Amino acid sequence: MRKLIALVFVLALSGCVTVPENTFSVTSAQLEQRQLSTRRFEGISETDILIASSNVLQDLGFNLENSESKVGLLTARKDRDATNAGEIAVAILVAALGGGNMAISKDQTIRVSLVVRPELYEGGVLAEDRHLVRVTFQRVIRRSDGSAIAQTLDDPELYTEFFEQLSKSVFLEAQKV
Repeated sequence: MRKLIALVFVLALSGCVTVPENTFSVTSAQLEQRQLSTRRFEGISETDILIASSNVLQDLGFNLENSESKVGLLTARKDRDATNAGEIAVAILVAALGGGNMAISKDQTIRVSLVVRPELYEGGVLAEDRHLVRVTFQRVIRRSDGSAIAQTLDDPELYTEFFEQLSKSVFLEAQKV
């Protein structure tokens, strides 16, 4: 009986929740990031784009974690040192001035998520030879105090370099070189 009363109470309260008006609006910053992280490739199959993408990621030092070719998804990661000389110098200075221990970055994991999907022609027909590739880079920095900082990397140079390498790899994959 108590469970039933609790369920009714929760359902009554959940009906009172309202969603702010602009919750699902896309901001200009989000659109810019989407444009930065998405490119169109023509004249190559989705499978060949995934192969070319995995080759580029491995060349960049990433280890492939997941690959689901049926939905056009790749995920990869690499672990790197995150120590920073400037951060260490500030921590030493703070400690010397009696400010206590300051957390410093130790290591980081960089994750990549890549999705390939067919582009739509006008009229909603899927194109078999035109695909959109969207890639995102995130990193988690672990600090000496046990905390972690997660962030999406949005450096335009990172995405430009990745897509330049992918374009070369796509060309080679299309030529079966």
